[in-house]
Amino acid sequence: MNLQSIKRQAVPLHAEVAEVVRHQIMSGELASGTKLPALRELSERLGVARMTVVQAMNTLEDEGLIEKHSGRGTFVKEVAIPRRHTLQMKAEMSQLHSMVAQLEVSAFDGETSVDTSDGDIDFRLMRRMHARDGNPFCQVDIRLDNAVFEQAPDRFCKEIVVTVLKEIGVAVASARQKITISYADFELAQALEIKVNSPVFRVFREFFDADGQLIYSAKLIYPGDQLEMEIEFAVDQADKA
Repeated sequence: MNLQSIKRQAVPLHAEVAEVVRHQIMSGELASGTKLPALRELSERLGVARMTVVQAMNTLEDEGLIEKHSGRGTFVKEVAIPRRHTLQMKAEMSQLHSMVAQLEVSAFDGETSVDTSDGDIDFRLMRRMHARDGNPFCQVDIRLDNAVFEQAPDRFCKEIVVTVLKEIGVAVASARQKITISYADFELAQALEIKVNSPVFRVFREFFDADGQLIYSAKLIYPGDQLEMEIEFAVDQADKA
């Protein structure tokens, strides 16, 4: 990857590198004690000069977010992570199916593998990109019970998983979804063709069977300027009075 070749904000390159790492630390993505890659590795990975990375690391050190240890490397310091306030709402599964149907996206074949580390259940892992009007719209990381995947492998590889699960009759006993606002790092900005540090919606979705076993989970990331949600509340008679 060459950071200078992808879409960027109108700020110095070292400031952009520092901002990405800052977001990762303050969101908890980079936990306290995490060792950061060496300067040479970072500069090669991003396609920027070593001095650019040095300036970025110096900025983060001055802010108290990282600490350097001679001979050991650079580590994330323990910092106070801003606490998010959770707004909880309940919805029907039919509403999720209706929302997904409105997206009108194309799901392109992507990476797929089988994870056998869970013990009792193997999971099919898929990473792919959804597009809308020919443009990147959502990056998706999927974890699907492999036995379920084998019921319709071609469809699961090319269609929206939530829709396929419904149409082949997979029983879902419970489901949940969490949405947060975050920022695009270098790889995500390149994949979605957006500027580095642009706001993004991160959606984490899980479906479970009657025994509480995970059937499907997905991490979906949408560009912040490509999606909005509108909620229509049903008003009962007591509220109307």
